[in-house]
Amino acid sequence: MNEGTKTGIFWLVAVGMMSIAAFVAWPRATTDDSKRFVAGFPLFDRFTDPLAAASMKIVTFNDEQGQLRSFEVRKDPESGLWTIPSRGGYPADAIEQMRDAANSLVGLKILDIQTSNAEDHDDLGVEEPKIEDLEVGDEGVGRLVSFKDEKQETLAALIIGDSPKDDREKRYVRIPGQDPVYVVKLDISPLTTRFQDWIEEDLLQLSSIDIQDMEIKDYNAASNPVTSGQNQGQMQISWSRNYAATVRMVNTDWQLESLLEYDPKNPLADPTVVEVKDDQVLNRLKLDQMKNALDDLRIVNVARKPDGMSANLRANQDLLSDKSAITSLAQRGFYPVPSGPNGEMEILSANGELSVGLQEGVRYIMRFGNIAGVTNQEDASGDNSIEVEAGVNRFLLVTTVVDESKFPPPELKSVPGTLEELDELLNRRGDGDDADPQTQESDDELTKEERLERLEAEQEKITKENRRKLDERDDRIEVARRRVRELNARFADWYYVIPEDTYSVLRIKRDQLFEGTAAAVGASPNILQPPLSLPPVPAGIGPLQTP
Repeated sequence: MNEGTKTGIFWLVAVGMMSIAAFVAWPRATTDDSKRFVAGFPLFDRFTDPLAAASMKIVTFNDEQGQLRSFEVRKDPESGLWTIPSRGGYPADAIEQMRDAANSLVGLKILDIQTSNAEDHDDLGVEEPKIEDLEVGDEGVGRLVSFKDEKQETLAALIIGDSPKDDREKRYVRIPGQDPVYVVKLDISPLTTRFQDWIEEDLLQLSSIDIQDMEIKDYNAASNPVTSGQNQGQMQISWSRNYAATVRMVNTDWQLESLLEYDPKNPLADPTVVEVKDDQVLNRLKLDQMKNALDDLRIVNVARKPDGMSANLRANQDLLSDKSAITSLAQRGFYPVPSGPNGEMEILSANGELSVGLQEGVRYIMRFGNIAGVTNQEDASGDNSIEVEAGVNRFLLVTTVVDESKFPPPELKSVPGTLEELDELLNRRGDGDDADPQTQESDDELTKEERLERLEAEQEKITKENRRKLDERDDRIEVARRRVRELNARFADWYYVIPEDTYSVLRIKRDQLFEGTAAAVGASPNILQPPLSLPPVPAGIGPLQTP
């Protein structure tokens, strides 16, 4: 082969290789993002299954405070349970809500491209909520919504802005880190940061028709620092006891079971039993309102309780050495005090207690603490376009116990042990109105051996009947115990926050107990004797005032 031929072949091979390289390197239309982000195309073409979402996070900006607010819902990869990390890991009732929220972005199509100019972002409300770029008073910041899968890989992320003036069903949106702003049709109601939308809102899970009795303990407690002497810097508990009453639902009416009043000058003295006059009638309207409020008790927020508090609200000795735990309790209006000879501790609450007994033998105990702050508009609704009344809230501790009084021992029959006792039993039966003379006559004609067989039969019959009664009682108690365990598993870790309006319905004053007017018993705080010695209040924490 001559040099000219070799050169020609070389150039042919080179041209062929260049053609192949050019073909391979040429971009394909199906992967061109500029082709995807046009009208009629979905914003998130790979996010097709809402059930693939294992977490949702929504970040908003409070322009008045210059702060970001974050709300997150996440599924635990091991247990499969949903929680709210932004609320201390409180359990979420999120399966359906999460599906609806994720579905709002699945298949979300672009209707139009409003602008590709970043300078228009604030006018359209799609500025990204990034704290390093924002300050108090900044406007035009959108809501950043992101969904991730179980591997915490992003499925979809979107900044949601304002609505066009001519169509409130549409929204301006953009993808974080990109300039183009799109117009989409989007219902943002499932993308809520309202806490109540993501939880089992019915806290107590009871029915008002199952309420049999209510025990009211009307007292006030507060902690105050010792300013001098040996215990200076430590805390004392002041306590005033007003009255205690138990009311019971009989058929469809309330009846007073007991009413006790306390000496305002000595809260530790034995109470006085109040004799109710014949013309005094219980305030049925108020008591019914309390019962209905329990059926419909809703919470607006939660906070974790300190370690060392058991599900039945008792504090252990380890808790008393934990200054941060004591502070956590006291700030919310709950105070550990001695309650037994073996160092047991009980939790007093700032504003009394309400105990409620159900037919099934479960007793709820609710302790009312201090004011928990104010729910602002954003907290109440999660969306400024929704009108929800904001207001003051109050801390609440809840626990349940088995009410043993609902399970009295059954009346058992005496098992005859001798022939004489058998004869007494048969005679008692014979004296009854339903006695059968023929049977009585046949019993008298029994031989001794037949009577012994009859004794054995009666023993077995009565023993089985007694056992059945005991088993029925044990089964009912076990049902109540199981229910108490389930409820306390929910209540054990949390302070609850309820609206002040609900608290005012659940707390009944002495002068509200009866219809018409009755003299209220005055009371003033009294220091427990001897003063309860608690760890010093940490620096910066002021004394708590008596409500």
